[in-house]
Amino acid sequence: MKKLYLIVLCVFMMQALKTNAQCPAGRYLTEIFPNVIEDSVTYSVPYGQMMNIFQPVGDTLSARPVIILGHGGSFITNNGNRYDDPTIDSLCIRFAKRGYITVSIDYRTAYGPNMFDSVLAIDEVAKAMSDGKAAIRFFVKDRATGTNTYKVDTNNIFIGGNSAGAVLYMHVGYIDSLGECPPNIVSAVNANGGFEGNSGNAGYTTKSKAIINLAGGLNEVSFVGPGDKPSVNAQGTTDNVVPYNCGHPLGGAIPVNLCGLGQLEGAYNANGIYHMSHLFPGDGHVPWSTDLAKLYTVDSMVTIFLYNLVCTGIASVNNVNINAEVSLFPNPANEAVHVRSSQAVSDIVMYDQTGRMVFQASGINRENYEINTSRLSKGLYFIRMRFVDANYVPIVRRVVVE
Repeated sequence: MKKLYLIVLCVFMMQALKTNAQCPAGRYLTEIFPNVIEDSVTYSVPYGQMMNIFQPVGDTLSARPVIILGHGGSFITNNGNRYDDPTIDSLCIRFAKRGYITVSIDYRTAYGPNMFDSVLAIDEVAKAMSDGKAAIRFFVKDRATGTNTYKVDTNNIFIGGNSAGAVLYMHVGYIDSLGECPPNIVSAVNANGGFEGNSGNAGYTTKSKAIINLAGGLNEVSFVGPGDKPSVNAQGTTDNVVPYNCGHPLGGAIPVNLCGLGQLEGAYNANGIYHMSHLFPGDGHVPWSTDLAKLYTVDSMVTIFLYNLVCTGIASVNNVNINAEVSLFPNPANEAVHVRSSQAVSDIVMYDQTGRMVFQASGINRENYEINTSRLSKGLYFIRMRFVDANYVPIVRRVVVE
């Protein structure tokens, strides 16, 4: 029975790839556009909230997926904005180069002490949710009114963020109605314009296709239910800013319940939600913000996840957190690095510490591979591997060349 299931799955995936004509070769997988332009616009007139919009230079496609992301900062004013979250900035640029429209939004934040009061903290998140929904509607309105400034495919709107930005959009994505919310959240949402909020662009849908959850969480795990949106997730297992399991965020300082990936993973599985997840064992909050290899791991996983949704139509098969066993030797290396994997590798990309690509190979389709490093300068490099079986999460490993 298991063998039959795998055969059916493979046929389904191959057919989806064959029949999809939306994605030109390389688009959404590789950085095919060398340059990106950035605009700043006001998306919420009532509250003066702004967003940065990144577009690939020279792109002629008339309907492009959009990724809307929120920055970190614990919802506290002066702790973060759309300009100063390096994870969001990096992802916006990388994904715009792959052919997406990418967006970094500001949203309303609170005077610091307010977040240490449960009522005021929930009210602040409700305000941020209202803003986040207005940002989605901004693009739907732009296309529906015929302006079509940004040439967005409104069937492919993705939302998410880093830390607080992920918390914001996790609640936007997984709260389907106020009927599933506890009274304190219902009161806060109703005080800020109701379910759709009062941040502008009224009358247009806030529908989105999937969620990018980087160290975010939900007030109630029960918000995840059958038929809910797909998600791609990453978190350190010792995170206590956004608790990996359930608890009070910011090391217990904010008296509001928040549940991270340690609990959400079970809810995704129980409800059959298509998702990808990557855990960083022993790491705390947003380890990818200071570790380039971990950022590449997140970037690779999100790339594959979104590609599956945009280009193959795969959204019903649960490919969750499956890791191949990979070894690199010798390390440090001199003439060559040997790659050994438990799964067939489809492609390998190697970067130096500045993020410059120094080696690329595709169509490998085998478990063993050798990378010639004899011409590389001495130093630290990062090797990113994807696998023939897309159920396996892309992996990034460090190697030193001597």
